[in-house]
Amino acid sequence: MTFFNRGRTYIGAQGALDRIIDYIKKRQAFGQPLAKFQAIRHRIAEMETRTQAARQLVYKAAWELDNGKLSHKNVALAKWYAAETGVYVSDQAVKLHGGYGYIDEYDVERFWRASKVVEIYEGTKEIEKGIVSDQLLGK
Repeated sequence: MTFFNRGRTYIGAQGALDRIIDYIKKRQAFGQPLAKFQAIRHRIAEMETRTQAARQLVYKAAWELDNGKLSHKNVALAKWYAAETGVYVSDQAVKLHGGYGYIDEYDVERFWRASKVVEIYEGTKEIEKGIVSDQLLGK
């Protein structure tokens, strides 16, 4: 179990967010960068918020693990939310890239595939939810 907990703790996603920020600053539509459009700016803000929240859950679980205060609940929360966030952020990045999001020239398609795998391996989110609820309910 310790092996799986350590693996779950260090899962996170940042690459897709970095790529889409670079892309929307350069890509033009209607004579201006995509980054000028409010709807896109709001999507980027949501992606960053979720990424930061996931990062904090991962940091907390990692700190506890490194300091001998292993919390299966916090590790499960971190793995579940970080994996779900990775899928959300990479999916948004693919969509914001438009047709380019589906070709090998851009990394976002690869990030999306990798994040889907993270949702499954070392425990699906349903398994993680079971761990969280068991810990909360004292099982």
